[in-house]
Amino acid sequence: MHGYGKIAEIDLSSGKIDVREPDERLAYDFIGGRGWAAHLIFKHLDEIVHGTHPSNVLVVATGPLAATGFLGGCKTTFAAISPQTDLYGDSSVGGYFGYMMRKAGFDALIIRGRASEPSYLLVEDGRIEVVEAPELRKLNSKEVDEKLRGEYGRNCSIASIGIAGEKMVNYASINVDWGLKERRHSQAGRTGMGAVMGSKNLKAIVAKGSGEVEVADPERLREVNKRLIREVKSSNMYENWMKYGTNMTLEWANTVEALPTLNFQKTTFEYADEISGQAVYNSQLYVSACANCIIPCGHVVRSDEEVATVDYENLGMLGSNLGLKSLSEVAKANYLCDYYGLDTISTGSVIAFMMECFQRGLLTKDDVGFELSWGDAETVYQLIKLIAERRGFGTLMALGVKALARYVKKGSEKFAMHVKGLEISAYDHRAAPAMALSYATCDIGAHHNRSWAITYDVEAGRTSYGRDKAEKVIYLQHMRPLFDMLGVCRLYWVELGIDPNIYAEAYSAVVGKEFILED
Repeated sequence: MHGYGKIAEIDLSSGKIDVREPDERLAYDFIGGRGWAAHLIFKHLDEIVHGTHPSNVLVVATGPLAATGFLGGCKTTFAAISPQTDLYGDSSVGGYFGYMMRKAGFDALIIRGRASEPSYLLVEDGRIEVVEAPELRKLNSKEVDEKLRGEYGRNCSIASIGIAGEKMVNYASINVDWGLKERRHSQAGRTGMGAVMGSKNLKAIVAKGSGEVEVADPERLREVNKRLIREVKSSNMYENWMKYGTNMTLEWANTVEALPTLNFQKTTFEYADEISGQAVYNSQLYVSACANCIIPCGHVVRSDEEVATVDYENLGMLGSNLGLKSLSEVAKANYLCDYYGLDTISTGSVIAFMMECFQRGLLTKDDVGFELSWGDAETVYQLIKLIAERRGFGTLMALGVKALARYVKKGSEKFAMHVKGLEISAYDHRAAPAMALSYATCDIGAHHNRSWAITYDVEAGRTSYGRDKAEKVIYLQHMRPLFDMLGVCRLYWVELGIDPNIYAEAYSAVVGKEFILED
């Protein structure tokens, strides 16, 4: 089949590796990425297990438009039964990992079992190897990346976990590519996929490829791609997106009173200007882009002696939601989450929940070991470290807000901000019924990437509960997965208003079969 690479099944317990071609049903019914991940997990999983059980199946899958030269073709899905929710969970990441995996000849990795020693997978030009690396034990994500990059060079992509993944913190994340200015440092943050890797004693995956994806009609793909580039550059939002990326959402969220502040107790933040998209732009050191992208939306700022790539979710959940008043404080909290390998959304929510418990007198210094108060950056840094290392009260915090509320009790479940165990993204939804419905019906828990309906709430009226809002959520929940399945970034469609029919044309050119968007 044109446009598709191989699938590898890896048993870390036995070291057995099987490589096969995808069949037509998998390719055309499930497309790739998130679609393949969900299908393959339930096909290979005998029963629903806890996310950190060795028999859990971790699928890493990219899509048929990745690494074809098509604009935005860079996305990879990490998926498994989530340790946070005990449901199917996934997280999509940009950068160069899917690009390199495809160039190495693989579209999906199906990983099960547990290695006897800390190990990494080497995926390189048609071959896969499980490499034992006990020297990676207790290293954090950045250190793992640096050690492996010293061996495999700059022309590879590395997905790595830190101590939080090794300690199986329920919301541990996966980092992709530290410290390369020409590449966006990205994270698969949500649903605890870093903990799943940690449970398998898998510290990293190294992807290195020099091959090409076989496209059925290269000339047609080039024509479609040129048309997409013209549409992107002619969009009236192009310049703003180039300048600010997702960070400009902070000003918007504050203006429309949807910015999570002090554990969602408030919807605006007095110091919003200090952590805004404009503040990031004024302070940024450089910008970086994902593979096959002309909009470098990785905005990099200083964090003490280090640097951090900041996005809106980081600014909201680690900034206004914790009462941090300066960009430098948010950047340091962001850096520490990346360094240890923690999801910034869940981490910000867990710490905010703790602070509200202190505010209400439900927890005290005797419980935690020290005082907590809004806007105390040093305490935030301390808590991030405790969570990652699962020390002291951090052992409980590592479980997430749902479990924390069960421990604290005293009515605290009323302000434990989660759905199905997954902490809510950085959009207050009490006066946004479509967004509330999006969170409530999301398959993996409260995640904005499934249906970002709050802009429709603002457009249609914040307090209306009409059928139109339900239909909008349904439409978005059907449309938005397509991008994760094809392996492309959805932001051209979301932010620049690109006609999504162009993606059906591109897919048709790649696979040599004709599809329309409705298919």
